[in-house]
Amino acid sequence: MELLFKREQMTGSVGRVNFKLWGKLEVTKDEQALIRRYRFDESILIGVDDRHLVRGAVRLGAIVFVIAALLLTYLSSSGITGLVGGLAAGAGAGYWHINEKRETIFVKDLLHGRHFTCESVVELAKKEAWLEGACELPRMTRRTIHLPAPLDRLINQRPWPSARLPASRFLARI
Repeated sequence: MELLFKREQMTGSVGRVNFKLWGKLEVTKDEQALIRRYRFDESILIGVDDRHLVRGAVRLGAIVFVIAALLLTYLSSSGITGLVGGLAAGAGAGYWHINEKRETIFVKDLLHGRHFTCESVVELAKKEAWLEGACELPRMTRRTIHLPAPLDRLINQRPWPSARLPASRFLARI
């Protein structure tokens, strides 16, 4: 399991320099099979409260809906076409807004590769460190799933020693 980064610079609309970070988690076929088996791709690596994005997506969707509905109604001379087209355009714009701006990162995002926009070099370095730290979770999970065979048999065949002790002797040890 390897985390790959690619960094880019671009000039913004006001002449400011923006940075783009692309991150991808490369896994072997065995690791991919484990991810599929345990449905780990839907797990959240980094969870952030993105409620403010929903408000922005609703606003954007409403604006796009009105513009698209008016335009399509005018072009097609049908209110139904304008309404359906406006709903589709508004929903698509809202989905795009949330997907592009969200900070919550799923394992599947990094398996397919994901772009992050950063406004400064410091933010770029923080985002890289944040992702490296978050990718320890899949590594630890992989180690947990792959128990050595003798230890796995020991866990499944024998009860733990503390389970055999009478309660008085167990409490005396504490």
